[in-house]
This record gives sequence, C-alpha cells and structure tokens, in this order.
Amino acid sequence: MEIEGFTFRDIKKNELDKVLQIYNNDSAETQFAIGSSRNMSIKELEEKYLEVLISSHEFFVGIFSKTSNELIGVIKGRIDYDKNDEVWITSFIIKEEYRNKGIGNKTINAFISYMHKTYDVKSFSAGVISKNIKGINFWSKAGFKHIRTIERYIDINNNFEDFIILKKEIKRSK
Repeated sequence: MEIEGFTFRDIKKNELDKVLQIYNNDSAETQFAIGSSRNMSIKELEEKYLEVLISSHEFFVGIFSKTSNELIGVIKGRIDYDKNDEVWITSFIIKEEYRNKGIGNKTINAFISYMHKTYDVKSFSAGVISKNIKGINFWSKAGFKHIRTIERYIDINNNFEDFIILKKEIKRSK
C-alpha cells in the first residue's frame, strides 16, 4: 500500500536488523513506546517475527519512505481471533529523526483506513504507559479514547507503571 510518499508492506526477515535499530533507540520516548527500558535482542525480535509467520491474525508492517525506500517505522499487532473486526496495535514506532513531523499521524490514520476498507475492521485498540504523555496525546489526537487503566502493569527502570488502553471505533457507514 502506498500513501502520501510512504509504502506499507510486511517486514521481511532480512530487514529485522533495521527494525532492531529502531526498537533499540535509547531515548526515553522510544522506551515508553515499546514498553521496555532495555534493548531487545535479535532473538527476541525473531520470536516476534515468527508470531507473524505462524498466525494469519498477526501483522508486522514496515513503513518505508517511497523516495529512499528507508525503513522509517513499524506497526505490529493482531486481528482479534474471536472478533475479526477488532485490531490490537501492540507496537507503533517511528524512527526518531522522523518524529514530530506529522508522519506518525499520517501513517497510523492511513493504516486504520486501509484495515477498515480492506478487512472491515471497526475497532482499534492500543496501549500506552501512563507516563508516556506524548504517546497518550498522539493516540488521542488520532481519535482514540481512554477505556481502561491497568495499575502497576509494566516495569520500566524498576518502577511499575500504569498501562492505559485506548480504543477507536469506526462508525458503520449507512
């Protein structure tokens, strides 16, 4: 899929090293986005990649610059097994040098639109660590609403943080 200068396509195994570079950026913003204060190993990433190969419900999509073909972001998640019209976005991250330029908003909205039009997905959920104010603002700006908080859910740097679940419903067209 191509939208506004970006190409969306499945990540290939030989691109996992580039994905790992995005995930292992040491900024606090990236740690909040992936929910971990430590670097991910290639083995851990390969396990995440294997989930996609094993299950047709899992997706691991790369966002590439159409002009340079550079990997600038990743969307990972799954279509709900019981309700095929619901998607969980488990990871969405844009390379640091591309942040705060509207690219994240354009790409997540394009992804949501594509999933809705192609697979009739009507509900999208994402989770954010409560201290990730930029992440909460990002998802809110994209039309996601707070539906639940799980207290002390995730350990970041030996501090247990709350986990906020946000959801966006696509209204049925008449």
